[in-house]
Amino acid sequence: MGPPLRVINATVWVGPPDFWADQMLYMTDVVHAQPSAGAVTLDLSGYFIMPGLINAHDHLELNHYPRSKFQKVYGNAHQWGEAMDARLDDSPYRELRAYPSADRLFSGGLKNLLSGATTVAQHNPPHKALFRPDFPVRVLERYGWAHSLHFDSPESIRASYLSTPPDVPWFIHLAEGTDSVAASEYQQLKDLGCVGPNTVIVHGVGMTDADIADAAQRVRGLVWCPSTNGYLLGETTPIREWYLRNGVSVALGSDSRLTADGDILDEMHAAWSSTSAVDIHFMLEALTNRPAAILGLSDVGHLRPGARAAGIALTKNRGRWRRRDLA
Repeated sequence: MGPPLRVINATVWVGPPDFWADQMLYMTDVVHAQPSAGAVTLDLSGYFIMPGLINAHDHLELNHYPRSKFQKVYGNAHQWGEAMDARLDDSPYRELRAYPSADRLFSGGLKNLLSGATTVAQHNPPHKALFRPDFPVRVLERYGWAHSLHFDSPESIRASYLSTPPDVPWFIHLAEGTDSVAASEYQQLKDLGCVGPNTVIVHGVGMTDADIADAAQRVRGLVWCPSTNGYLLGETTPIREWYLRNGVSVALGSDSRLTADGDILDEMHAAWSSTSAVDIHFMLEALTNRPAAILGLSDVGHLRPGARAAGIALTKNRGRWRRRDLA
């Protein structure tokens, strides 16, 4: 850990309702209300400071693969998954699968850190390597998950949901498609008794308007992965229905480089390009306070006293955003 910091003359993201404030930041490994003894003053005039971004959905061990699909679009992601599984023993996938697990995970962590995401939700098993002190980012520790209705049995999905404490988020890929299979999945999950206040739906592209309205009264939130959706399905989640009409809390996720455009900043760009239903404040909230609430983390997504002192400083220079890491 470096010396304590006293950051002056910056505009800080504080979230709703004010969004931005000109204020000083006092930081060690956490944000303090008062400066620490021996604090080094850092003048960031002209910079905007954001808390470290939150990536609400990644498969951290899959980011060393090339972006892959085997037809122009799919009716649902299960079709893509079957096609992918059939090629795992072909090059280059065979050779890439042989990489050590810890190295593959580290690659995914580094991808996130370099994009400014300092907290990540893993949608796969909680491998021990994710929680080593030298792992590049913080990975959510308390979560439940199932892959999907297609690749898991109803019994295993229900067992996973029931074994997840009610205050802990439970994630599932759902309705990742545009066909009748995708459209039927929300009701199937509901029939299993797995739609509740800790359920987090990942994708939700093919859910009907009626299902979205029903889910809005029941689930914890939605994770939107627009570049994966566009690449595989040719469409993305109807965010206007989810967010504007029904008020569902929405977070952004980068998925993995196997299907996504790149990192969480690429998802921000894809989201911005895909719909006029959102503004810049929605986008920044979907990377800060909203995923923090979905993940059940109170010390990230903001820079108030008690927050983890992980942030990024941005300035506008010749029309391009440049980033400087604070921690």
